[in-house]
Amino acid sequence: MTTVQVSGLGEAPQSEHSRLVDELMNALNAADVRYCHWKSNVDLALAVSGETDLDILVERRSLYRVLDILLSLGFKSATVRWGPRTPSTYHYYGYEPQSGRLIHVHLFSSVVSGESFVKSHLFPLDAMLLENTDVIDNVRVPSKSAELVLFVLRTYVKYGSLLDLVYLLKNGGDVEAELGWLRAGSDISEALALLKEHCPTVSERLFENCLDALEHGALARRLVLAMSVRRRLKAYAKRRAASRAINYVQVLWAQVYRRLRGGRKNKMLHSGGVVIAFVGPEATGKSTFVSECANWLGSAFAVTTVHAGKPPSTWLTLPVNTLLPLARRVLPSVRVVPPDTLTSTAPEQPTEAKTAGITDLIYAVRAVAVAWDRSQLLLKTRRGAASGDIAICDRYPSQVVGAMDSPRLRADRSGKGSIALVYNWLCRVEQRIYRRIPPPDIVLQLSVSIATAKQRNETRIKPVKESNAYVELRHKQYTGWQMVGVKYLREVDTEKPLGESLQVVRKAIWEAL
Repeated sequence: MTTVQVSGLGEAPQSEHSRLVDELMNALNAADVRYCHWKSNVDLALAVSGETDLDILVERRSLYRVLDILLSLGFKSATVRWGPRTPSTYHYYGYEPQSGRLIHVHLFSSVVSGESFVKSHLFPLDAMLLENTDVIDNVRVPSKSAELVLFVLRTYVKYGSLLDLVYLLKNGGDVEAELGWLRAGSDISEALALLKEHCPTVSERLFENCLDALEHGALARRLVLAMSVRRRLKAYAKRRAASRAINYVQVLWAQVYRRLRGGRKNKMLHSGGVVIAFVGPEATGKSTFVSECANWLGSAFAVTTVHAGKPPSTWLTLPVNTLLPLARRVLPSVRVVPPDTLTSTAPEQPTEAKTAGITDLIYAVRAVAVAWDRSQLLLKTRRGAASGDIAICDRYPSQVVGAMDSPRLRADRSGKGSIALVYNWLCRVEQRIYRRIPPPDIVLQLSVSIATAKQRNETRIKPVKESNAYVELRHKQYTGWQMVGVKYLREVDTEKPLGESLQVVRKAIWEAL
């Protein structure tokens, strides 16, 4: 095994390494496991920097040692949510605090490749790739002669697939660049010897014709050769034509479904989906952290975001939510919320234990409508998490009556008559609705000084911005967030700059996933 320095024309460019990738490679090398970064090493620099996947092939006997190493470094296993799943391939993600990236290790215990969308062939090339290796920048890779054999075979399998053909025609320059990189450091006689030893069903002459067509041949010649290569590799095809067609239908449906769901990623953690809630008083950064964490986790996993403080109307509450704003305009003298409840300058407060009037009754109807909308939104969110989604909530109800996004009503213990009777019934209904809302799995309770909160509030860009007096009152009345059944609650002081606070939040979430 030789060490190769990469520099100059035709070689992989140097790039700043990801620290986590360095730790992984050092651990693999120290454990003396048989592995290699087995394909597309022309772009190895992007992989070791964490910008693209690490495609690691490992000998089956070493697989569980590699899994132990990944787990010890904080990597988490994931799987494909929609579409076909490929045996002998594994997805592991690790979090690197320094860059904020999620590092994706695409782990293989067999050489599964061919058609891009369904991984159509199980090539008999494991031993060839693992036994003929070099080291580039501390990463074990196949020799260029060995990688050239694999590259030619899997490229021609792709030329035999209509969907892959479209991609190849669009990105032909990538194929030419990789072929040029491989030819610059490979020995054709060595490549032919490896082919004869490890994949004798493809003749040396056919291989040479394929190589020549990639360098000089027209598309028609490549298509004819692709048919020959696929016939010779028929024994290694994973599926017959009918089964492959079904797989393509699955792939296309998965793509359509993802587009309908906003183009979300197609991975979910093996540990399951979770509901993450950001809570805290005004101007602590909840919306900012929700957005940042959705972008971070959404780079790899299926992520949804919801605003529990402003739930959308359901068909049941739409009339109430439509008529009350109209009532404000038509009857400005009749307030639809009591004077001591939520206004533009005061936080939500439960109605006091006093004789309920018509104003309190209208307010109670509105409170029950909000409770219902909130419960339907969060029950839907929980169902998504049960299916593998990572759901991130901006605000979340607590069990503290009168707290933000929580039950608002207190029973009228002194009043009599029909209004008090209806009001108390609505109070009980609201309590029942909130009790139905399941707790989130991970709660980040944010806090910041009142002075900083006021400063941030002044720089907010919102259609209707709260006053500084409102923000201060919110902070003074905030008594903390409480809900039974939360698995993980972390208090985070967001007084520091966003970058530092975000690193704390990401680390807390990753540890709890």
